[in-house]
Amino acid sequence: MIEKDKVVGNISNLFNRYSGKEELENEINRLQSHIVELELDVRTANIRYEKNIESEKKAIAAKQEAEEKLNALEVKLKTLEHEVDKERTDTPASISFTCNDQFSKQRTEDFLKSLSTITYSDSSLVSLYIAAGESPASIKEYELLAERVDSETLALCEKVESTTGFVLFYSPDSMINEILIPPLPLDRSTWSTDSKFDISIMSELLNRDAAVCVLVAHAGESFTGFSLDSQEFDSFQMIKTSVKAKHAKGGFSQRRFERLRDEDIAHHIDKVKLALKDLLDEFGGSIDYMLMAGDLLLAKEIAMDIPLDVTQVCLSSDVRIEKHNISGIMKQLMTCRRYRL
Repeated sequence: MIEKDKVVGNISNLFNRYSGKEELENEINRLQSHIVELELDVRTANIRYEKNIESEKKAIAAKQEAEEKLNALEVKLKTLEHEVDKERTDTPASISFTCNDQFSKQRTEDFLKSLSTITYSDSSLVSLYIAAGESPASIKEYELLAERVDSETLALCEKVESTTGFVLFYSPDSMINEILIPPLPLDRSTWSTDSKFDISIMSELLNRDAAVCVLVAHAGESFTGFSLDSQEFDSFQMIKTSVKAKHAKGGFSQRRFERLRDEDIAHHIDKVKLALKDLLDEFGGSIDYMLMAGDLLLAKEIAMDIPLDVTQVCLSSDVRIEKHNISGIMKQLMTCRRYRL
């Protein structure tokens, strides 16, 4: 009986092998295992997808909120710019600066010390510093500033022409309403209110040992110099050439005279450029600012091709070149302009 069952089993196995049933069952088991793996992958992917959808919703909501805030700020900015332009346009011609003085460095320091002694019982004194190339309308919290300073003063501040910026010291009772224009550029705009004026930034700027290259340009007589501390010149050169005076008559003779004068000026420019190049070759790596004064159009033409990567400051001071008083040239350059409303 046992032998019979064994024979039957062998025959059955042989039949299954040849019929392919065993291979089919193995393939089915393999596929079922793979299906289980795929179902797990699908479930994991669904979980990730749901999380991504939630994150995407949050990102879209945050983007929309940011865009709404940006649009509101742009509208607010345009409104403020319109108000500033309107104030500037509506400012009566009669409103102007009542005082326009030139202060030496020492006089400016004395003036600042006098301002620092003024004390109010509340924090109503405004110290406004505007950097070179900026205006009050471009600073942060302009609305708050406009609440502290009257519109006429702000309108006049917009009219200040300065390549170095300016500082306003203002009291609400108009007892103090002073603008100072420094000889060197202010590098940031800021404002504050306190029971005392903040003179610190202006004082630091006046006492800064800035290395400056100086170009005072006039047709026929120019000056180049270098100062390590913006007080005394460490090196300088005066350039004099013959330049014809302007012709008063008309006609052909005037045109010929002007052509000769232009040639004289071109020759003078070439000589000043050479002097300036020699100066920069020696001190170029130490220069903080390049100060230009005199005939500014002529000075800009002279400095046009100068490979010097420093801030150029055009000063409106009418600097006199005096051979016997070279230190006086620096003193003229380092003066402050003072305006009072």
